Amino acid sequence: MDKDTPSFPYDRWRPGQREAAESLAEAIKSGNVFVLSAPTGFGKTAAIIYGLLRAGADKVLYLVRTRNEIIPVLRELQRFKVDKAVFLFSARRMCPLLEAENVDIEDFWSTCKILRLQGECKYYNGIADIDVDDIEEVIVKSSSPFQAIKLLGSLGLCPFFALKMLIGRSVFIVATYPYLFNKDIFTSTFEPLSYEDFHIVIDEAHSLLSIQSLLEARLSQEDIRYALEETRRYNLPVDVQSRLEKLHKIVGNFVLKSRGMQRVDLEKLREIMDEPGLWSDVAFEIRVARLRELLEGNGKKIVVRLGISKIERFASLLFQDGVGAYISVNSKGSKTLIATPLEPCMVTSEPLSRAKSVVLSSGTMLPGDYIRNILCIKGKNIVVYDVEDRHMEASSFATRYTIVTLELTSKYLFRSNEMYTLYARYIIEAYRLLRKSMLVVYPSYEFMGSIVRSLRNLARYEPLNLLAEDRDTVLDNVVDHVKKRKTLINAVAGGKLTEGVEFLGEDYSSLIGLVFIAGLPYPQPDDYLEDQLKALSSRLGIMDAKNYLYDVFAVIRTRQSIGRAQRSPNDKVIIVLGDYRFLRKNIRGQLRIPINKAVSNIAEYVAIIARVAEQFGL
Repeated sequence: MDKDTPSFPYDRWRPGQREAAESLAEAIKSGNVFVLSAPTGFGKTAAIIYGLLRAGADKVLYLVRTRNEIIPVLRELQRFKVDKAVFLFSARRMCPLLEAENVDIEDFWSTCKILRLQGECKYYNGIADIDVDDIEEVIVKSSSPFQAIKLLGSLGLCPFFALKMLIGRSVFIVATYPYLFNKDIFTSTFEPLSYEDFHIVIDEAHSLLSIQSLLEARLSQEDIRYALEETRRYNLPVDVQSRLEKLHKIVGNFVLKSRGMQRVDLEKLREIMDEPGLWSDVAFEIRVARLRELLEGNGKKIVVRLGISKIERFASLLFQDGVGAYISVNSKGSKTLIATPLEPCMVTSEPLSRAKSVVLSSGTMLPGDYIRNILCIKGKNIVVYDVEDRHMEASSFATRYTIVTLELTSKYLFRSNEMYTLYARYIIEAYRLLRKSMLVVYPSYEFMGSIVRSLRNLARYEPLNLLAEDRDTVLDNVVDHVKKRKTLINAVAGGKLTEGVEFLGEDYSSLIGLVFIAGLPYPQPDDYLEDQLKALSSRLGIMDAKNYLYDVFAVIRTRQSIGRAQRSPNDKVIIVLGDYRFLRKNIRGQLRIPINKAVSNIAEYVAIIARVAEQFGL
């Protein structure tokens, strides 16, 4: 073995793993974009780290979606004996002073900044007296990033600023998405480094296809009202107050005529807001006044709430090109004003084009041409390495049995109480035949709610351990619940329970025996989707834009949902595609899952489920 070749920390390579790692190394050396599409259980993280080390990558920013996903990356780095590594996630979640406070991100940073200026944060003050070697020792000795955070806090140190001190000497920085895709966060965290200094790795890279939501700015009616009160309290000009009054009136009087996000006149909003610089000046004046109050002892609360910070952020986004403005309403009837980019390009193009090299990793990636066009990566060749195409034998699908139901569909034209009840019958009959838990995935909360009500009606005289995801669902609680007993899990495509979560038993085998996709998970039709289609069509043409926004979107969400049940090559699962539209040629071609049986009635369906569940031991 060459002296520069890193040692692989496992007894053997999995099929295709070494070839993928070596191909990745060549792409890194050439400054290309390497796209690794590989199924669960392939060992993507180990292959990526090996390839980066073999290529001699000197500075790697390894991006994951959530803080929990930092742990397996750090674990692999330890196996490869990489000691120059640091991690970063939300500073708000790390803060030992404000961790018990229910504070949003704008208020967190306003409070943090004021406390630091006052010299009132003992954790930040402690940073001045610590040596960077001592911080590194804490990280190395900790069993997890969360233990490291607690230990740093117990030593009287601000975890975020302590970890930031390690960036200069670290080869690997494992962080959540905002550290790359929010330009303000990237700059404030990594300066004087720039995009050109990093090799970028993005885990679960299919998430980039809707990454623009990371930058969206939201204003509730309460936010606007609170900011207006601040301008009055601190005697800001009448013109400023008038503009906020008009903004509040627009939101309050807006009549929502359809579901989802409804378009607001962008130019009218811009006319009211005038320009971003106005709100930056207003925010500065209010922050200075608030700081003066605190210094004089008139501020009693730890958390400094500044409504104007949200107005400032909203205005800065509103005036950028490629942005739309919308209003939506929540289940309680409260309206929210939203400014959001229409395409991923606005978020991805600059960092991915300027980086030394890029690795995009996922179990469900797009073809290379789509990646270039959707993410707007410039000046780099794209190398796609699809493990299933290159290394997986047809026998690898022997652990799956896939059924399509011909009498079910989530198509809006056919949604009715009769269809909801029929879905519920299919779901509950399968659940009765299983020993393992079952995951049902719906296109939307609304559709799920209608079917869950039908499920409860059908099972009102029998025990049914049913769990339905909502926006307040705590992931760890669901996993613990499923570990204790057989559960009928109801989740939304693209939600908390269908990406990045594992339902594993003591032997690390999957606890999910059947995944039921209750309807083709197309995005919800609303004004935002219409504007996205228009923006993409101007670059890609209407057919490619529709394929991306509808079919590709649905296929990725379906594959991700199925992945919750197959966490290793030995896991067996029944897949039910509960919508006849899964038989469409374009959907089947992109889904790439062999269909074993199409059933036309529930009796045929029940017989097959019973036979396969027995055969697979589910």
